[in-house]
Amino acid sequence: MAEDYYKILGVDKEASQKEIKKAYRRKAKKYHPDSGSEESDEEKFKKINEAYQVLSDQEKRQKYDRFGKSGINGDFRQRARTQGFDDIFSSFFGDIFNNSDRRKRNLDIAKKIKISLEDAYNGTEKTISIRRLSKCKECNGKGSKDPDSIQTCNECRGTGETRRVREGMFGRQIVVTECPECEGAGQIINNPCTQCSGEGRHYINDEVSINIPKGVNTGQKLKIDGKGHKDNNTGQIGHLIIIVEVKEDEIFERRDENLFYTLKMGFPDAALGSKAKIPTLNGDVQLDIPSGTQNGDVFRLKGKGMPRLQRRGYGDLYIKAVVETPTDLTEREKEILQELRQYEGKHKEPDKGFFQTVKDNIKDAL
Repeated sequence: MAEDYYKILGVDKEASQKEIKKAYRRKAKKYHPDSGSEESDEEKFKKINEAYQVLSDQEKRQKYDRFGKSGINGDFRQRARTQGFDDIFSSFFGDIFNNSDRRKRNLDIAKKIKISLEDAYNGTEKTISIRRLSKCKECNGKGSKDPDSIQTCNECRGTGETRRVREGMFGRQIVVTECPECEGAGQIINNPCTQCSGEGRHYINDEVSINIPKGVNTGQKLKIDGKGHKDNNTGQIGHLIIIVEVKEDEIFERRDENLFYTLKMGFPDAALGSKAKIPTLNGDVQLDIPSGTQNGDVFRLKGKGMPRLQRRGYGDLYIKAVVETPTDLTEREKEILQELRQYEGKHKEPDKGFFQTVKDNIKDAL
């Protein structure tokens, strides 16, 4: 009996499109073969994708509800509309070209790690805990209590793969798939090891030290060889893929190798000029504020930004001046400002027309 698409996604037959989409995203993320998840499963992912392609299309869903799977099966063009290109490619060619690459990727473990901006600036070392599949020491990876009882699979003759000729749109194609009898192992375990249940490998907890280089940024990946899962059939060991996330900083905003800092100052300091202590990731520095500094002026400190990853030098630190208007004035302060206003005059001649000024301000605000 064909599998039920609703059961594959784990939804009721009366489920809304929103519920179907939500269920698909959850299951696709869990079983995607390239996710690095311990539960990744390529065959399950293909079934989940197939179910979603039908149930997310109202017309196909109605046909499926009335006639079952036979109602939506068609020729290659119909499948091209309901399947992704990778699935169509595999249906004609199998995994002839990319089976080994996919198997290797499935051995990889993906792990996210959060670091501070200071860690990204200086570089650091972190130790993380992972669970990975390793060779069972009890049976030395054989999967059997008695190695002499292991038999070569008759279905694939020990290759772990089955081949068949299929007529496709490009003529005859050889389709290579994993042997269903031995699940790609090439052998049959008659007396399985109790420690690993015949798998020849089991999960272990491992502590891994990670060297975080200077200048690393959010989204960048670090690859550590030999710390992924092990495939006992091929002897391959996957990679540990570290996905870096640099946490937002309370003081600086980062854009690539440059940093941005907001300097708040009073009107007297902006008008008369002053000196300001500016924090950097390598200690405080003194900045000379010139007289007549305007709100929004930007100063640049060369080489005070982030290290350039795998390159020489550093980015720059940009300081934006924000001139604050006082709101809680003493009587004396009000007197001083009144004197200043009388000295400067109540109105100044604008540089451009009133309506042009409003127009420019609106444009800037959008």
